[in-house]
Amino acid sequence: MKVGIENKVVARFRDGKILKGFTNDFFPNKDVFHISSSERGKDLIEVFVPDLKALFFVKSFEGKKDHRNHDHPDVLEKLKKTPGVKLSIVFDDGEKMLAFTQGYEPGRKGFFIFSADPESNWERAFVVKRSTKEVTRVR
Repeated sequence: MKVGIENKVVARFRDGKILKGFTNDFFPNKDVFHISSSERGKDLIEVFVPDLKALFFVKSFEGKKDHRNHDHPDVLEKLKKTPGVKLSIVFDDGEKMLAFTQGYEPGRKGFFIFSADPESNWERAFVVKRSTKEVTRVR
């Protein structure tokens, strides 16, 4: 992996597989990037974006066992006050999420979302459009 800014990521695949590691070559307009299990690692795994459900940029790999759901009243209140476009996302596998984005274009391959919960383990995520069943704007 080239030297540069590395992001801690959790890749969630359409088939349910999960891959955790580091990347520095993810770009939303590219179909391939790499994940390594260690920082500046040499054990690169090639990841095909169309195979993903979403790529989460996380604070830790452990996550938070007691995390608040996206529909928790405190999270919903924060979402109302947060600038940006609010989205309700239903994935092909039935999972639902509420998040916000700075730009959503239905014709693009994917889009970035941000959690309204400041205590969330994920800071932003790239959602692959073809892994969604429904994406609607929330008022």
